[in-house]
Amino acid sequence: MNKTIWLIAPAALLLLCVSFRKVKHEDNQEAADRIYINGHVITMDPSHPEAEALAVKDGRIIAVGSSGSIGQMKGPQTVVTDLEGKALVPGFIDGHSHFMSLGRSKTADLSPPPVGEVTSIPGLVNALKKFQKEKNIKAGVWITGRGYDPDQLAEGRHPVKEDLDAAFPDNPVLITHTSGHMSVANSYALRISGVNASTKDPEGGKIVRKAGSNEPTGLLLERARSVLKTGEGEKLSLDEQLKLLDEQQALYASQGITTAQDGSSSLASVVLLKEAARRKRLYIDIESLPSYAILDRILTDSQYVFNKLQNHLKLKGTKIFTDGSPQGKTAFFSKPYLTEVPGCSDHCTGIPTITQEKLNEALIYCFKHKIQVYTHCNGDASIDMYIQAVRNANTKFPGYSRELRPVVIHSQFVRADQLDSYRELGMIPSFFTNHAFFWGDVHVRNLGKERAWFLSPAKTALEKGVLFTNHTDFGVTPINQLFLLWTSVTRESRSGQVIGPDQRLTVTEGLRAITLNGAWQYSEEKEKGSIEKGKLADLVILSDNPLTVPAGRIKDITVLETVKEGKTIFKHQQ
Repeated sequence: MNKTIWLIAPAALLLLCVSFRKVKHEDNQEAADRIYINGHVITMDPSHPEAEALAVKDGRIIAVGSSGSIGQMKGPQTVVTDLEGKALVPGFIDGHSHFMSLGRSKTADLSPPPVGEVTSIPGLVNALKKFQKEKNIKAGVWITGRGYDPDQLAEGRHPVKEDLDAAFPDNPVLITHTSGHMSVANSYALRISGVNASTKDPEGGKIVRKAGSNEPTGLLLERARSVLKTGEGEKLSLDEQLKLLDEQQALYASQGITTAQDGSSSLASVVLLKEAARRKRLYIDIESLPSYAILDRILTDSQYVFNKLQNHLKLKGTKIFTDGSPQGKTAFFSKPYLTEVPGCSDHCTGIPTITQEKLNEALIYCFKHKIQVYTHCNGDASIDMYIQAVRNANTKFPGYSRELRPVVIHSQFVRADQLDSYRELGMIPSFFTNHAFFWGDVHVRNLGKERAWFLSPAKTALEKGVLFTNHTDFGVTPINQLFLLWTSVTRESRSGQVIGPDQRLTVTEGLRAITLNGAWQYSEEKEKGSIEKGKLADLVILSDNPLTVPAGRIKDITVLETVKEGKTIFKHQQ
């Protein structure tokens, strides 16, 4: 009998330990680590679009339902968040931005309102002078600025070198257009770079010349910026770079973003991201797209693996450029611009930055290595080039486009017939509806109403069965995801004009573009993008419900809390 007691006792003790480790309830459901109750949960799950509550354990959603049912999953250690009627949505998934645009404080902000304060060329010069003084920039050292927009300057034109020369006779100066596709250099910068009247335009770029001569004005379009010899710039220590990376993550998290993209990652950016991942410094997921220029080097280095998320970093694909900026008039169109184009006098349709032959070669190379391609295309002629390259690659690798899901970054002025090709080939347009606000009025002037109103035609894409995402292209426009949602729903311009009323989305459709569809773009739809049992607990608590507030107030909604895999990574401070 004593022997029997000694056999039973360890088993009983084991069961007792297990009961302490895993608290069970009447429905045999394990206790949650955290529950959210009494909210408006917008799930993005078509079968159950709304709920009141959800439960999280080990970083994943384990139940979604009513506050009563979820409340039963509360254990002794469960953290309870009473939403008090606030909205909770899936973590926002960045369709396209430049996450590694670190150190923006190292350049002068020349943006117009509402982002910055520059409204004239003298104001631009003053901003540069103020920056030079604040940073104590010595003679001979480069002064750089970003974000100027000629369409928002009182003069209505690009600055030229003479506008900068008088104020900065002893420094090279380079200011970059808000699109990032063109820059203006002063005479000092051109001189030390050896740029003069005899300098030839590089392939895929144009040095704008003064009328009636070959003398450069200082405006350099697209790849023409490569003629400048800017040097390596300030070198930061690894700790300084990691600190900037921390600040960037905090910025993205404050906007509810739990998955971010770095479009066209440089080798230095890839190396830094990998080191940050190794040190476990990343807490939001980063989808890195190494520039096509370095792709071969990345693929032949065994330390880099694509399509595997490790410590919040994944090399997802590669980025290729085909054209430039529509507001900068370098986007490549099949029909000419309607207004004067710098550096062009006849049949001005923009600048293709790659040849069809090279684009075809790039797509074949990527399909061969099963790399998802993200291609920058703004004008319809550049989109024609991309579609042709995808079709060509499919002839060598049948069906690969539907498997690899090629992305058309921006796809701003896609035609209706091209949307049909997207659906046929499995291509994903990542639209940029913020353009409706920031440059909608400009597009009407430059392109005419018909083309301008079909900007980022999300509703037509939806009707044609084309899955799409939406993005801010940060730092071209602010990373604010609620502002992005607002532009997709209202499409209001700076002047209050509605740019393409027929292309306005419902709030639910707009939210899907920056949540569930974003997950599809990254082939992560089984893990992210909606609030469903089994998916990662990537969540955002909002100050107001975007489904019920007036459309005009969507942009004013505040992110109160951002949660990544069950852990709070941002909390709004009152």
